[in-house]
Amino acid sequence: MKRRGFSLLEVIIAMAFLSVAILSMFWMNRASNQGSMDAYYEFLAFSLAREPIEVFRGFGYDYLKMVADGNVSPPAWYPVGTMKDIEFSLMSDMQYPAEARLFQRLIELTPVTAGKLQGMRIKVTVAVKGQSRVEVWMSRKAVSLESLVMERPK
Repeated sequence: MKRRGFSLLEVIIAMAFLSVAILSMFWMNRASNQGSMDAYYEFLAFSLAREPIEVFRGFGYDYLKMVADGNVSPPAWYPVGTMKDIEFSLMSDMQYPAEARLFQRLIELTPVTAGKLQGMRIKVTVAVKGQSRVEVWMSRKAVSLESLVMERPK
C-alpha cells in the first residue's frame, strides 16, 4: 500500500510562502500603527496651535495691539514671544491631554498694514519638545498656523 504525503521540499516551499504572508501582515500592522499615531500627534499639535489663535481673535485688534506694544499682558496661558512648554496639571484651570506636555508653543504677534487698515498677524508654532516619543511617531517636528485680525473700519 502506497502512502501519499508531502515531500520535504513541498513543506519548505509552503513554509516560505506562509512566512512571507505573516511578515507582510506584521509590516502592514506596523505601518498602520505609525500612520494613526502620526495623525493623532499632528491633530494634537494643530489643536494646540488653533486654540490661542481663536482666543486672540476673540479679543480683537485693539487688545492685540496693546499686547504687541507691551501695554497689556497677554493671558497667562498664552505668553507671547517665547517658546513655552505646554503644561499639564490636573489642578490647572486650563486642561489639555497628557500628551500636550510633550510640545512647546510659540505665539508671535506682528503688526500689518493694508492701505489705511491696520491689522495684527497671529502666528502660532507648536514644536515637539526635546527627545520624546512624539518625535518617533510624528513625521513633522513642528506645525504653524497663522491668522490675521484687522481693525474695524471707522
